[in-house]
Amino acid sequence: MTATATVKRLLPLALATLVAVAVFAGAANGRPQTVAFSAGADRVVQGNPVTIEVLVAPAGARCSLSVRYKSGAKQKGLHAVTAAGGRASWTWEVPRKVQPGPARVTVSCAGAGSASRRLMVIGQVLPPKIDVVQTGWSARPYPFGGTGVSWGVILSNTSKTQDAQDVEVLCNFVMADNRLIGSATQRIADISADSKFATGGMLQFPGAAPIARLEIVVHIGKGGPVTRVKPGISFIRVMPSSFEPAWTGEIDGEVQNDDPARTIQYVELSGVVFDAEGNILGGGTGFGIATLPPAARMAMKISGTFSPIPYAKAASAMVSVVPRYT
Repeated sequence: MTATATVKRLLPLALATLVAVAVFAGAANGRPQTVAFSAGADRVVQGNPVTIEVLVAPAGARCSLSVRYKSGAKQKGLHAVTAAGGRASWTWEVPRKVQPGPARVTVSCAGAGSASRRLMVIGQVLPPKIDVVQTGWSARPYPFGGTGVSWGVILSNTSKTQDAQDVEVLCNFVMADNRLIGSATQRIADISADSKFATGGMLQFPGAAPIARLEIVVHIGKGGPVTRVKPGISFIRVMPSSFEPAWTGEIDGEVQNDDPARTIQYVELSGVVFDAEGNILGGGTGFGIATLPPAARMAMKISGTFSPIPYAKAASAMVSVVPRYT
């Protein structure tokens, strides 16, 4: 065998040996190089904190984190850390006004590489907020003594994403010297998102009632899902008292079940009475109890709290309904 043939025969074996030696040397003297996410949320709500953790090899590598949101904005205030013990972590607060949607989280570690993952940013669900739109009252001294006051208020749920549930309305009757002469409360089961709600009541005073203004305090028990379908209200009218025609007796009308599938068991009613200029003269609450399948209707009436309102001034009314379904 010639020398040339021998070299050709031994060359592949020599190369294989060199590769094996190199691999062995790398395994013996080098360390694996990896960056892998080990903990952290996949979803986070705007304004909430979030934590990301990675496993890093080799340990002790210097790592940095970058977060790019859907709009292209980058998270500020993220500092490089050392992967002591082979772990690195960051905690930050997602901005409240950052655009919802997928964000890209990238970790880069010197001598170990990098890794990326997606973080879904969810739009913050704002709690419902109730504004007091309008208030008003009427006071009537009774010939047998004492004073009756009918009061009313229109509230507005400004949230477009949540109903306001278990709402308590406190009405303080304030005199000219800013002292209270009385207080009354009403409870409302549900005020639909992005809607106005009328309510009110009546309070008896043993003497005069020199009321200068109403002070309304609203407490929301909790937020709830948006009401998609409301009962229809029609043929609303203000009627005089049967016993005292000069004074207001009730608000009449009809309630219709506009839900295409559910049956109404009963409805909570409330309303206010206006004068010709749109000022609130008073208000009250009531119930309508009947089984109303879809598209069925029933007569409704709110009474018992309007007697301080002169009927000659009562021009119109607003009624709000909270249904209870079977």
